[in-house]
Amino acid sequence: MEVDDYVAIPLKTVPDHVAIGRITGGYRYRRDAEADRRHVRPVEWIQRALPRSSINQDLLYSLGSLLTICQLRRNGAARRIAALADTGVDPGPTPDEVVTNEWTTPDDFIARAAGTDDGIKITIRELLAEWGASRRTSSAVTVIHRDLAENGLTTVPSFTEGWIGSRVTVVKTGAEADDSTDETAAEKLLDEEEEGLDAAVAEATDDDDVPDKPFTLRFGNLLRSDAAVASVKPDDSIALAQTVMLGSNYSQLAIIDDHGTFHGAVSWESIAKAQMTYQTVSTVAQAKRQAPLAAYDDLVLPRIDEISGQGFIFVLSADSKTIAGIVTAADLTNRFGEVARPFTMIEECERRLKRRVKARIPAQEIRAATNNRHKSAETLTFGSYKHVLAEEARFCLLEWPLDHTQFLQQVDAVAEVRNRMMHFSPDPIPSEWGVIDGLLAMLHAVDPLP
Repeated sequence: MEVDDYVAIPLKTVPDHVAIGRITGGYRYRRDAEADRRHVRPVEWIQRALPRSSINQDLLYSLGSLLTICQLRRNGAARRIAALADTGVDPGPTPDEVVTNEWTTPDDFIARAAGTDDGIKITIRELLAEWGASRRTSSAVTVIHRDLAENGLTTVPSFTEGWIGSRVTVVKTGAEADDSTDETAAEKLLDEEEEGLDAAVAEATDDDDVPDKPFTLRFGNLLRSDAAVASVKPDDSIALAQTVMLGSNYSQLAIIDDHGTFHGAVSWESIAKAQMTYQTVSTVAQAKRQAPLAAYDDLVLPRIDEISGQGFIFVLSADSKTIAGIVTAADLTNRFGEVARPFTMIEECERRLKRRVKARIPAQEIRAATNNRHKSAETLTFGSYKHVLAEEARFCLLEWPLDHTQFLQQVDAVAEVRNRMMHFSPDPIPSEWGVIDGLLAMLHAVDPLP
């Protein structure tokens, strides 16, 4: 908080009313006050009981936060609170304030989540879609965290972990889930604002912000389902294990007894080794082998060599009580290929564009097209090509038999994809990002050289 900041308090003792004031001084500690009234800031109360009907619904959602203290930032909240203090009328958000970034806060969803005691169960993919997002990019996660926190909500488990199709529950944090009509400490202070404050004054120092845990590839991210992994029991027959593996094209199975205890794995390799040890191998227990285990939140990269050597690793559930799934060496190959392929293709698109532009468009034209930000083709970024080639005369210098407008649209679309991809996310690449294939196909056709 800063001096001259506005504060707004939904009143419990005057239902459906809000008090609005302005901070007039620094933090003060009242030694002789009651325990819940010692840490204070002096406030000039401008509107002591403003009807909630004066405030638009989107701002009321934010004011309904369950948190003891939160900052209101959405939809021009600071400007509107100031206007309410001055005139008692909410002017509403301007178009620019409603869309301050690409994510739009789902007020109806937040209201439903805040209004239920049991929470809302939803997949991570569905949660992202409420904000108009398809992947957990850093900007999307920041906005969703902020909007949930401002309304006293969180997800269990965290929506930043696990496969995008797994389910989380949006629940209240419980910080201020008290709906009683008792006068709050803040309201008591409002009534006593004229009294002298003799306590010593100290400057408050905010704790450093704790940064969000960065996106990292964890084993939970690689599991596409919460369903239990296929398994056999220690006393099951080898014939059953072989039949299951053949029927599902598996190379190994988990061994889990009736009590849910994990005993290792049985695989084609372990069966072959057991047959060399015993004259007959009749039960799964005889062909058991040790199997590597990973916690749901363990990092993948430090265990790459282990997975490569063993061929697989079993992953515990988030609560570590059951086996949630298996990650094989093939899974890792496919996953890293899925992540790396778009980057590789964009790099090739950029290399081919740069080569042609450098050979055909003079440096002075590049400087003119980019307002002297780029002196030559060497420093052009992917997003710069649409500016360099915007004029048809420059595009014609490339001598490519392509439609100018359509080609520019394709370049612009890939540039947008590239910008979004720069925020690493463990989520799959959306199918609509196939525009990269289209641009690369064009470039291969007009510039077949490697």
